[in-house]
Amino acid sequence: MSASDAHVSEYSPDGKLFANIDVQGILRIFDTDTSELKQEYTPNLHLSGPCSALLWIVTFTSVERKSKKARTSLNGAGALYIALGTTKGLVSLYSYAEAKVERCLKGDGHAGRITALEQGDLGKLFSCGEDCKVIEWSLTSEKQLLSWSVGPEKPSSLAYMSASKSLVVGSRQIKVFSVETRELLQTFTGHTSEVNLMRKFVFEENKEYAVTASRMERITCLWEIGGQGKNCPPFCALLMEDVAYCLTCQMDEESNALQIASVTRSGVIHIYLIEIKSVRAEKPIKPKLTISVASDSTTVIEPISVIAATFQHSQRPNEILFNYGDRHFMLFEHLKPNFGEKMQVLIRTKPRNLIKQISGTKAKGTDAALKILNPIIDDRQVDHKSSVTLGKRNKKSADLSLESRLQNLNLDIRENKTAPQAECKVHLLLQSLHSKDAVLLRSVLCTNDVKTIQLTVQKLPTRYIGTLIDELTLLMHQKHVKVRYELVKDFSSNSLEPIDGFRSRGIAKQIWTLYWYY
Repeated sequence: MSASDAHVSEYSPDGKLFANIDVQGILRIFDTDTSELKQEYTPNLHLSGPCSALLWIVTFTSVERKSKKARTSLNGAGALYIALGTTKGLVSLYSYAEAKVERCLKGDGHAGRITALEQGDLGKLFSCGEDCKVIEWSLTSEKQLLSWSVGPEKPSSLAYMSASKSLVVGSRQIKVFSVETRELLQTFTGHTSEVNLMRKFVFEENKEYAVTASRMERITCLWEIGGQGKNCPPFCALLMEDVAYCLTCQMDEESNALQIASVTRSGVIHIYLIEIKSVRAEKPIKPKLTISVASDSTTVIEPISVIAATFQHSQRPNEILFNYGDRHFMLFEHLKPNFGEKMQVLIRTKPRNLIKQISGTKAKGTDAALKILNPIIDDRQVDHKSSVTLGKRNKKSADLSLESRLQNLNLDIRENKTAPQAECKVHLLLQSLHSKDAVLLRSVLCTNDVKTIQLTVQKLPTRYIGTLIDELTLLMHQKHVKVRYELVKDFSSNSLEPIDGFRSRGIAKQIWTLYWYY
């Protein structure tokens, strides 16, 4: 299956899983019963490239492998795979049981992006790409068999007709090729843009039809496949309010009528009931019923977009299975359409809000779970240096600041060591000396704590002492500053050597720490 760039999705053959490829080429698989995200696969962008098309495949023919490194064969009874087409023209086989890509089909592949995949008879797989070619693959031998050109227009959709052994290729024109001889049998015209959606059905066991929708048109067309001819008109046309993102169709056995449902870009479902024998090609057909979903908010009612729908996988006859929400949070629902009304509005809770309520903060993949961190320190291991006792009346007014609370905590302090009581401002001093920021320098030097000054000067690198004294000398000449100085260190009392740069100033053996106050 292939669709527009923003919507590539398909239900599994049993309807229990739903696969979707987003704009970034990431594959996500949901459970239709629980609406749970089961698997997520991000392809290697350097080797295979983002995914651009997908197709569910159920069975394979068992093949014996001579290679010792080869693992189990492709088949197993009930094995479920997804054929993935990439932007680099390769076809990979993703195993749902192993949650990884197990095989890559061998061959030259396409010279560009793969736009659609379709399964044929006897383990055959067809793919079309932007290189205007159709390639036939063998799933049993996992290799490319043959290819032929279907240009000059780029194909974007495929449908295999098993009764006539023909392959319908959709571009701006719709072409029908014989699979055995690769001969062009029919061409259909009616769309003004490339066909991005195509479905098929059989009427009375001998007539094959294709249902198509284009990328830029609000029309769905029916085509009768069979015979030969060029520029054949559509069998009938269906009107929509917006461009279609998903198509599904089936024949109702009781009424012998065709049911077609299209999910539009605006997020609504159009359902059509068509009598094949009495339909007229000249008159476009309007939808019998339009289904939309809205939120149950008490303040603002917002529409909820429907993503995909299908008739084949509903639980009971005359029901439709559809999913609504967004790419990460979606809900699945079975509904019996009410054809007594032209418009049916369903009031539902947003899937994102509902799934978060059900999962809670422990749910994986939700935004709340990623933002919540459990504390790694037990309250019994925290040693408070002081405590503040408050009365019941003064609890609100005596709130401590964040700095005071951090300074009040003492975590895992040994008995022989004491926490430093003074604050070192060497980093701020170095930053202010580098940037020549007068405001930052004044904020560092305007302090009257002797211990803070001593710690700062002791940790200050010797190459910055000259710059510091130059700045202090400039500040001493200012009239509005009162300066006080104190001897804090003597080089003759320890192993430190005098600094040559200070000999010209007459302070080779002494460093004076100057600090001022207002």
